[in-house]
Amino acid sequence: MATKGLRFAAASLAAVAVGGAASLDMAITGGTGVYRNARGIARFWGIATPDERVRLEILR
Repeated sequence: MATKGLRFAAASLAAVAVGGAASLDMAITGGTGVYRNARGIARFWGIATPDERVRLEILR
């Protein structure tokens, strides 16, 4: 479980992580404010590196 802060609210994320993976997909399971009923996916790349990044695809 994780929370990703966004401009006017936050999105809640959930996943089962595998140690040492270079990327991770997390389900967007809701959030606060305008993201209260959000669904979608968050993909993380380059985990634990200086180039770590995330992309959220949000349906609301």
